[in-house]
Amino acid sequence: MRSLRQSCTVAALAAGISLMAAQAMAQPAGVLRVAVGADPATFDPAFNDLPVGNAVDLAVLEGLYRLDPQNNVQKSLATEAAFSPDGKVFTVRIRPGKTFSNGDPLNAEAVAASFNRMLDEKTGSIYRGLYASLGTVKAVGEDTVEFHMAEPNGHVLMLLASTAASIVNVKALKEMGAEYGRKPVGSGPYMVERYVGGEGFRIVPNPKYAGDYPATLKAIEFTVVPEDGSRMALMETGAADIVERVPPESIDAINALKSAKVVTPPSMFSINMEMVLRGPLADPRVRQALNLAVDREGIAKGVLGRLGTPSVGMVGPGTQDELRKTFPPIPFDPAGARKLLAEAGYKPGQLALSFTCPTGRYIKDVQVCQALAGSLEDVGIKATPLVVDRGSWTKVVGMEPAQRTDNMGMVGRATAGMDYTLYRLFYTGVGANRTGYSNPRVDALLKEGRATTDPAKQKAIYGEVQEIVWKDQPFLFLWYQTQAIGVANRVQGFAVQPNETLVFDKVTLN
Repeated sequence: MRSLRQSCTVAALAAGISLMAAQAMAQPAGVLRVAVGADPATFDPAFNDLPVGNAVDLAVLEGLYRLDPQNNVQKSLATEAAFSPDGKVFTVRIRPGKTFSNGDPLNAEAVAASFNRMLDEKTGSIYRGLYASLGTVKAVGEDTVEFHMAEPNGHVLMLLASTAASIVNVKALKEMGAEYGRKPVGSGPYMVERYVGGEGFRIVPNPKYAGDYPATLKAIEFTVVPEDGSRMALMETGAADIVERVPPESIDAINALKSAKVVTPPSMFSINMEMVLRGPLADPRVRQALNLAVDREGIAKGVLGRLGTPSVGMVGPGTQDELRKTFPPIPFDPAGARKLLAEAGYKPGQLALSFTCPTGRYIKDVQVCQALAGSLEDVGIKATPLVVDRGSWTKVVGMEPAQRTDNMGMVGRATAGMDYTLYRLFYTGVGANRTGYSNPRVDALLKEGRATTDPAKQKAIYGEVQEIVWKDQPFLFLWYQTQAIGVANRVQGFAVQPNETLVFDKVTLN
């Protein structure tokens, strides 16, 4: 029989070996290679509008809250939070002792500065209007932040969980200027080591990170490859471990590889042509005619290879399904479209419309634009598709409606939360409302929806908003995009949010 001393020694050795093994497993290992279709112009969360930018922000920065791959809100920097009894002050306590990757303290003052910078009109953030209800943000001591709300908001956690609300180091930002957008200084598990516009970027572990999602990889290398065939070739030759947006014609080829397969995680992307509501498109009969002119089912099958499902509402599946409302599919009715155009005063060939489309931003976006042009020409509209590079497209669809020279722009929307999705697109004058849409009833409902936390009331309010928007048709409604991502078998623990944000929290390589 072993003595107690021997047993303790064995136990201690076993514990030591176990600890050593755990420490060894915890060490970042391997380089993950990711090929993306779109080139992010910035990682500054106040301006980023791409899922790949979200993925980098999620890895490099931290927010008070974050979303998990199922869109559930999780605490991040926040430890506890509560509204004041009158609902006018939202108080959040943050984790003590946090630092940014450059060693600067991430305390209450830094959190307040980050939010106040986004909310400052001079900053020009594309999210300022959406977050305006947060009011002003004040630091109370080292670990407490108070949001003095401009208006009641029962959806504040969803707002704070978006990567748009990630905490930036305002002190470093002032010192770095535009360079901050390429190499943001955050408190997340990774930091940007290299950024070459149009080519790629590389993130590496942040040695100062202390949190629940430590880096598991030595590096993640992103390569920007807009052209589908070239991007797929990287997967087929083993030069990439993950490739975004696998086109339908490449799915079988990748699935036939012994080293990789295509995954199709849930997506909430709603793809539409967002109209500039002036001139001919101010007439609801013209907007209705455009919607009747498109054979969504035919394009989804013939162009998208079933990587799209015809829309039955503006809001995509998974956005917040308990509040989502759907409608009967819009019929493909060219004769009805011609009749409406005639009623609006347009004979065949008299109405000319142009629309802007990106290259490599959405599945088969160029081919879809050409198919849409054909559909509109079939009902007597002179249709001009303007296919441009990703940077030019962002600039055009981000313009104020009065500045636009085109009539529509292809845009996909995928934002978690019903308030987040609808308010930013349809509240009068808000930053992402680039159609110029304005409906007093919708404005009133959106404000009411923000102010209530009652699920039944929210369902009624947002149901009416969705019904009005579906009837007003400020968009040429198209389809919900299906994600298709090529993943090498050696990649373990990879996840994707429904808004196409790649999540590397638990990724390891065999």
